Amino acid sequence: MHQSMCRIQRGPFVYYTCRRLPVRHAFTTKSGGVSTGHCESLNLGFNRGDTEENVRENYRRLAQAVGVDEQRFTLTKQIHETEVSVVTEAEVGMGLHKPMAWQSDAIVTALPDTPLIGFYADCVVTLLYDPVTHTAGVCHAGWRGMAGGILPKTVDVMAEKLGTRRESLRAVLGPSIRQECFETDADVPEAMEQQLGALVQPYIQEKGIKFHVDLQGIGVKLLLDAGLQPENVIDSGICTMCHSDEFWSHRKTNGVRGVQGGMICL
Repeated sequence: MHQSMCRIQRGPFVYYTCRRLPVRHAFTTKSGGVSTGHCESLNLGFNRGDTEENVRENYRRLAQAVGVDEQRFTLTKQIHETEVSVVTEAEVGMGLHKPMAWQSDAIVTALPDTPLIGFYADCVVTLLYDPVTHTAGVCHAGWRGMAGGILPKTVDVMAEKLGTRRESLRAVLGPSIRQECFETDADVPEAMEQQLGALVQPYIQEKGIKFHVDLQGIGVKLLLDAGLQPENVIDSGICTMCHSDEFWSHRKTNGVRGVQGGMICL
């Protein structure tokens, strides 16, 4: 785990933060909610076989734990693509209190008191914050999104639409499946090389007929190439599959699971 990461426990509620993000934020774990069965206990996904009542109560508990307005939670709609949306006042509450108007794996904003959430159970959720312009974003990337360049695209949208400064922008790559556990067939590295070229080659290890991909390493490289400073890009270092006692891992559970959230709020 990166030295700037902190494990926070308040009663049964457990989440992780990063000292480099001086705004309200959290990478949630399985602990602290009311869900039962394979979604026990802090499931934040409405499509995991949980009851809507349980999920909404989990959001209320998250809001209380980190000190945000539950009515203003704004969610991503994750389809493993590279769409980035800017959250204005008209979109606040989408996904929880009003229907979504987008299918975006990344959302960004300059609005205060507006918690943005992306979801993970192995995929890489990155929280972004610029202390100079006070802008923020959340970006979800599986291998398809990472190959499609959603992380640098999110940086571009923040710079172009919100005035975010690349040289002061901070990014924290949250708990996610790491290279040792992320075993794939040849189609994954081939597809990533087709889109990103030789950039990805140092982050792919061939082991027999299988391959192991370092998604976090690729993400860090893409962020640096997008103009972020090395000291402002933090890889949490936490593997969801290695720590499946605390996090849901899609691989570990064969997809029978709840979902965690990466949240940031100006």
